[in-house]
Amino acid sequence: MAYKTSERMAERKRARRRRFLDTAIAVFGRLGYHSATVPMIVTEAGSSTGAFYLYFRNKEDVYAEALREIGARLAAALNVAIARESGTAAQMGAAVEGFVRWLAENPPEARMLMEAATLGGRPEEVRRQVIESHVRSVAAALEVAAPRIDAADRALAARCWMGAAIEAATAWLRMDPTARPDAARLAAIVKRFNLRGVGLA
Repeated sequence: MAYKTSERMAERKRARRRRFLDTAIAVFGRLGYHSATVPMIVTEAGSSTGAFYLYFRNKEDVYAEALREIGARLAAALNVAIARESGTAAQMGAAVEGFVRWLAENPPEARMLMEAATLGGRPEEVRRQVIESHVRSVAAALEVAAPRIDAADRALAARCWMGAAIEAATAWLRMDPTARPDAARLAAIVKRFNLRGVGLA
């Protein structure tokens, strides 16, 4: 007779995996990839090494899966921001503002997204996938909101849009916290810059 996993057991497994991912984001975001270790994640998660290896192969694997989780959380936050607006141009403004504010207000997640670009392997690949998904969304929105932009230029314009948001948030996070502008001001600056850059403001 085939063994059937109960829904309750499946939910416990999902919850344990989420706990590992939440803890990994906190540890990697605080210490960085190279200083963090699997034993640190296991200890902070209040679990066991054996349980960790039921879900992840190694440190690189949990880092990559944590990045996927970050991508999902960021996308959810942007969907909420976009839903508050009507019209493609207004939604694009809300999206870039939401993107920058989310990074500014979630430093561990932002640090991981930045650091992953330097790591190679799966972390860099997953980061690229996260960013590419947003580039595609921006390009699709530009097709509607800024049809004057040539189709051949649209993908590059979308990359410029994303690059400005990421670079501004990165620079902001590296500033002395006592001297940097608040997250709302940062988001407004990037929003204004991006909208003007594509002729929507």
